[in-house]
Formats: sequence, structure tokens, C-alpha cells
Amino acid sequence: MVLPWCLSWSHQSYWAEFSLKRINIEAKAPEKDAFPGGPAGIPPYFWDRGLRNRFEKLIGRKAKQCPFPIHPGYSEARSLIGNGTVADLERLSIQARDFVAASFRDIEHLSETSSLGEVRCLSSPESGPTLVQLRLSSDLERWKEAQHAVGNILPPKGAGLGQASDRVLRIFGAGGWPEALKTNNALFGCGMASLLMGAADASTMFSNYVTDMVFYYEHGYNYVFPSLESLLQKGLADPHALRTPGGRERRDGVCVGKQYIQGKIALEKQHKTRLTNRSARLSRRTAQIISLSESSLLGMAAEAMARGFDPGAVMSDLVFSSPGTDVIDVGCDLVNAEIMNSFLNVTDITDTGIVSEDVLRRVYDAYAATGASMLTQRWHEPVARMCAALYTWHIQNDRHMFFRRAILGWPKARKTPARPQCEADFDEVFDEQYRTTSFCRPLDPKYACNGEEPCDHVRRFLDRSREKPLLWELWWLLVIDPLKYVRGGQIDEQREHNLVERSRLRIAELYSKGLVLEMVWLIAHANHHAWQVNYLFEAAMFGSILDGGTLAGKLDRQEEG
Repeated sequence: MVLPWCLSWSHQSYWAEFSLKRINIEAKAPEKDAFPGGPAGIPPYFWDRGLRNRFEKLIGRKAKQCPFPIHPGYSEARSLIGNGTVADLERLSIQARDFVAASFRDIEHLSETSSLGEVRCLSSPESGPTLVQLRLSSDLERWKEAQHAVGNILPPKGAGLGQASDRVLRIFGAGGWPEALKTNNALFGCGMASLLMGAADASTMFSNYVTDMVFYYEHGYNYVFPSLESLLQKGLADPHALRTPGGRERRDGVCVGKQYIQGKIALEKQHKTRLTNRSARLSRRTAQIISLSESSLLGMAAEAMARGFDPGAVMSDLVFSSPGTDVIDVGCDLVNAEIMNSFLNVTDITDTGIVSEDVLRRVYDAYAATGASMLTQRWHEPVARMCAALYTWHIQNDRHMFFRRAILGWPKARKTPARPQCEADFDEVFDEQYRTTSFCRPLDPKYACNGEEPCDHVRRFLDRSREKPLLWELWWLLVIDPLKYVRGGQIDEQREHNLVERSRLRIAELYSKGLVLEMVWLIAHANHHAWQVNYLFEAAMFGSILDGGTLAGKLDRQEEG
């Protein structure tokens, strides 16, 4: 008989070649009433830790799962995801793959000189997919030309391959980890999402990070790091992780998502020279199905729902991750080989084929509303934590140049906070044809801040924190200093670099001190500010319009060979 206290060693030995000591932290419990609304029932960071859990697992008894709340709303998302099983995810992923394949087949019927009317007559959102040719409005085109004339040109996306600094790697104990996992793009992307979400234990958390690396197939990591596929397969086969709550579902979800990713990549490679200024027309229902798979993180959702989190909310969160990513890519995706940008797919744009300033703001406000309750009220739920970290990922990934986009687009961004701050569901801000409705409701006063920098919620939160100086510095690096920079209007590459690297170090240091929940809330609120308070996301969106066109007719990732 294997003694229960020996189990932790047996599962850690699966990843024995990599040091996990520095991520096996003791996550600290926050002060009572530290967070607005005082959320209760947040599970432990390592939810399968402890002798009792290991003993019950040994004798074959399932760990008792605490019920998580079912939230009001999310009606259409709930009807789409059903019970939230892997079979439900696979059903929706197959629909997404079929739609994407049909959209690319439409290209065969188009010539480079097709007019907008010719394209639109192929089909409609109700009858099937089609591609629409887009162009900037005359006002936006004139602004872009004027900005380019004075040298305000957004450089092409980075490859996202730069390795994290030695100091960061030391803090995480990651110096000996696989090369693909040590890039800033990965470590502060899927790596940070896993570290913020927690897991059954440290070994499973590392294994989850490995399996989530499937996300980076869309960045060409499998070509740059040839060992990535075998590493991924090892994570998928992890015998201990498969036995943890939701562990098998997570890995099955990764496999489902991988099929969508690889299928879309193959189609983009085949047609990339014919996709410039093209966008797919979608209905609201199809848009949610597509965005679910476009997240490339179905494994996270599968695990969360298997553990008992509300399937409707999980579906909504993963759908939000698409605009949460696409918002800073609107202008870039106009010229490269991307037909599934969730801003450019909205019928307000595809009906006319014209991308105008007013319409972009309308779409922006719709998506901002869909993320508000997640970022302010449900921020502690697993997939919400990942969505919150999209803000820091944009800043830190060596790819999106968030501060450059924001400073270039700042003249177009709104300068006063939303009053009131708003929230709504996807099926409220868009009608069935995927047109904006302009609907939203005021955010619950418990969760809406006063819109100052820093706001009342941040001040109250930090005043109650044990690590006030470090947390204050993180807020400063994510919000206050970036605002000073973009408002100044003078591009300074070194200043951008310093802001980015200092924010990476502070996040690593806060993690090492076990301040996970405090960091999650602070990042989530910074994300909310970027959408509805200081409009840094709106600035980055307009900054993306100034893309220099280097990737026109190309893919925005490392390609084979």
C-alpha cells in the first residue's frame, strides 16, 4: 500500500527535471472585507492540497466539491454551452470549424476586384457565411495618412519570442524550464493565467501551463520550438493531473481546441495572400460559437465547468476573451490574413464594409459592457482571472507593443470616464443579426468605482493590504505611469521598455509573496479601468489603425521554414 503522504512525491516526479519549488507557494488569505462586494466561497489556491484530500483520493473517494453560484443572465451563452461538458465544447468547436471552412471556401468565388455588393450577395448571416471587403472611412483614412506623413507609424507585431529576464526567471525558479515556456509571451500569458488561477497542486499547475501552450501554435511556436509538441503530449498524458478535479476534462478540452487552431492555421496559410481587408459576416449566435474556439483555451473552460462553475458565465468569459484580445488588433487585422476579428465581424461594419470612428466606438462600448461584471464582480472565478490578465499580457508579451498603440491612438480616445459605468450580456448589446443595440445598464454601485486615478476602490483596497507599497507600485506601473506616458504624446522606446520590465518584476515578486488574490483583483480592476475609465484600450484600438502594412498579405506569426 502506498502511504498518502508519499503521493505528492510520486506525482511531482513526473516533472522532476524541472524545478517547481518557487511556484509551490503558500497563497495568503486576504484581509476580511478587502474586496468590494466581499465575495465569499473563493476556493483555496491549491484546492487538492492536504493529507485528507490525498487519503480520500487513495481510497477512491471523490473530494467533496463546494457548490459555486449560478449567476443571473447569460441566457444565450447558457443555451449554447448546455451542461458545459467536453462533449458540449466539442459540439460547438465542430460548428466553429465548419463555419470557418465555409468562410474560406467563399474565397474561391471571389476575385481581387470583387465589389462589396458582389461579395455580400454570396450569403447572409442567417443563410451561411461570407466574406466582406472592408475599408476605412474617409475620415479615418485621412487621419491615418496624416499621421503616417509625420512618422506616426505603428511597427509590425513582434514575434513574441523574447526570453524573460534572468531576474524574472530566478523569482519563478524557471531558469531550467523548457525554452518555449520561458518567453515573456508565454510566461506572462498562459503561464501567468495558470499561476493566477491556481490548480489542484503545483505539479498540476505546471502541467496545465504546458497543455495551455497549445495557444501558441497560433503564434508559430511549434516551428520555433520543435520539442513543443512532445512536451504538450506529455502534459496531456500526465497521470496525476488526469486524476485531479477537472484535470481530464481540461486535457480533453485542449485536444478539442487544438483541432480548431490547426484547421484554421492551415486555411490561413493556403489563402493568406487573398485575405487583406476581408472580414467574415456572422450572426450573434455564430459570433459566440466562433469566439469560444478563437480563445484557443477550451481546456481552462472545461476544467472550470467540471469543477462546478456556472457554464453560462464560463462561456461568456471565454467569448469575451476574443474582443479582449482583438481590441488592440483592429487596424492590424484589416491588412493581415485575419478574417475573425470580433470588432470587424460586427454587422454594423460588415453591412456597409466601412470601418468608421463612430461605429468602432459603438462596438467598443458594447464589448466593454459585456466584460464589466466579470472584471468587477466575478473577477475571482477561474476563466475571469485569465481574461483579467489579458491586460497585463498585452503590455508584457513582446508582441503587441501596447503602450505604443495607446500613445499613437490617444488623440482619438475619450478623456473622461464612462458615467455611469455599464454592464450587459452579449445577447443584450447585440441583436440576433449581430448589430449593436446600444443597450446597457449601470453597473451595480457596489462594483462601480468613482472613475478617478486612482479610484476609491483601489485606495480602499490598498489601505487594507499587508503589502501596500508593492501593490501600489503595481497599480502605478499598470495605470498611472502609462497614462502619464500616453498623455505626454512623445514616443520613447526606452521608457516603454522600462515600464514593461518593471511591471513584470513586480508581478513576479507579488506572486512569490503569495499575494495571488490581491494581484488578481488589482489586475482585473486595471483592466476595467482600461475599458471604461481611462480608455487605454480605446486608445490602443485607434493606434492599431496606424499599422504600417508590413504584414499585408501575410500571417502575424512565425511561419514554417
